[in-house]
Amino acid sequence: MDIPLPGLDLIPAPAPSAAVRRSRPYSSTLPPTQAAIDAFWSRVVKAPGDGCWFLISAISGVDGYTRLTWRSGGVSRTESGHRFALLLADQLSDDVVAEHRCNEPLCVRVDPGHVVASTQSANLRYAVACGRTGAIRNPDQHTNRHARSLAVRDALASGWDARAYARASANAAPLDTPSLF
Repeated sequence: MDIPLPGLDLIPAPAPSAAVRRSRPYSSTLPPTQAAIDAFWSRVVKAPGDGCWFLISAISGVDGYTRLTWRSGGVSRTESGHRFALLLADQLSDDVVAEHRCNEPLCVRVDPGHVVASTQSANLRYAVACGRTGAIRNPDQHTNRHARSLAVRDALASGWDARAYARASANAAPLDTPSLF
């Protein structure tokens, strides 16, 4: 005897058509405005020496990365902070992902030891090599990236503080050792 599964009798919602418009016009090619660039740099906290440059900004609850939105002529665009940094360095295209070689989600320093233009497959290989993938990561040592990013952002809101960063990032390693997230 077949037992019907709940919900099978529901009619699926029609897929949105191309004619449906967003509430605001959006463009993935809108260049950053000078106001967006100024706002970005005003929110960057730089660790000394070869350290990370932290974007102290809005953080997505989905992935724990910072977000920036700018508008021009009634059109808007949103990018993650690390992709915005690559955009400013003229290293961002549709097929580029921003790889965090420093393993710090809030870092926006475009530099071979920090944020680099990469491919999705290279980024995933690096994440596996660093132990940042779900199957390898130790759940007892894992802190939710969103909560960690909020803690780091709040700890550095008044400027660079090595001890506050170490506490917020849950890093028990020496301060010059890159953290894993």
